[in-house]
Amino acid sequence: MKYLTIAPSYTQSCIRDDFNGPIELESLSLPKDFIEEINSWHLQYRMIIPLNEHQRKEQMKTIEILDKQGLKIAEKIKILLNAKVRYFSEGKLKYLEK
Repeated sequence: MKYLTIAPSYTQSCIRDDFNGPIELESLSLPKDFIEEINSWHLQYRMIIPLNEHQRKEQMKTIEILDKQGLKIAEKIKILLNAKVRYFSEGKLKYLEK
């Protein structure tokens, strides 16, 4: 069984194998439209990463929306890859559960 973490990253893939590090989306054999959805979400979330704590509080509505999308992505990856998947909110700096 794979153990994966979904977490926005400024320089790497947003999917990480908990034992082997970052995984490129294309290597997972996911549907092309789902890869595009993940990439779109990740690109939007990258704007949050460099923000300080005060700026993140000002962007909390956007962070909430992105986290809901991220949790849905994590759930879909869990099903498609039959994997254990955790989701890390970069905006809140903590793991979230559905």
